[in-house]
Amino acid sequence: MRYFIIDTLNLAYRAHSANYELTNSSGEFSGMFYGFVRTLVSLKKKYRGYKFVCVWDSKPVAKFALQPDYKSGRSSLPSTVTPQFDYIREFLKSCGVDQYDKKDEEADDVIATLVEDFKKEGATTIIVYTNDKDMLQLVETGKVIVFKPKVATSPEKFYDESAVIEQFGVPPAKLALYRSFDGDASDVITGVKQVPRKLIARIVNGSESVQDCYDIIDKENLTEFQRKSFQEARERIYVNSKIVTLKRDLEGIVKTEAVVDKEKMAEFFSKFDIKSIQPEVVSDLFLSTLNIRYSEARPTIEIESYTLF
Repeated sequence: MRYFIIDTLNLAYRAHSANYELTNSSGEFSGMFYGFVRTLVSLKKKYRGYKFVCVWDSKPVAKFALQPDYKSGRSSLPSTVTPQFDYIREFLKSCGVDQYDKKDEEADDVIATLVEDFKKEGATTIIVYTNDKDMLQLVETGKVIVFKPKVATSPEKFYDESAVIEQFGVPPAKLALYRSFDGDASDVITGVKQVPRKLIARIVNGSESVQDCYDIIDKENLTEFQRKSFQEARERIYVNSKIVTLKRDLEGIVKTEAVVDKEKMAEFFSKFDIKSIQPEVVSDLFLSTLNIRYSEARPTIEIESYTLF
């Protein structure tokens, strides 16, 4: 089995951003739904041999307890467009895409747990579709690939282990430790101030834990400013590590199983005035997990070029 896992809210937000002015004939905002469905169908056409699943976010209570301002810099969607989330949920149920979520846990950790479960089932290839950098911890060449979609002028990109090392200077297994020190402004995670990333990568590559890193730092030939920056951030780095390290063993994940229902899909397409996609096309794509009537998806895992098509 091969899986294509979608970070659902990530895709929904991008669909809204690209089509935020779109409304249906009744004046309801429809851009998020339309963009989401169009992208989903386009991806399935290209990855016919993969079983698609969607994972939803929930507020990560434990992470907010550690850091109350976690992700506070992100803008929220207006209430006029959020009803489309429910329509997306219902559409996925009718087009054959199973959905997963867990109360009080982020999609990141649910996806990480699913990846581990799918590997135990014998999955040969898993593609995770998201632009969340934390997901790169899961990359495993030959088995798990992270597909970062196009965002603004940033092109779409596949990440295998070599791509992660090229960008961050550390392998996927060390990425959570690296990000604990480097921080992430988009998530309001403050790292060590004004210390070169190459220095952080060198320290992290020789370590297995935050404590190991500080044991190396104590012996490193650092400037007084760098040594002070590391020491002042020490307590914060331990907290960062708990926030950014993916959980891979969540229990109680809820699975919403789906079936293919052409009539239900037709109702959605009618409501949102979608004429460019036909229910028959969607049902044909998703009716069979492997879609054996079509050519198989590309088997190549070692990606030489990070441009998709």
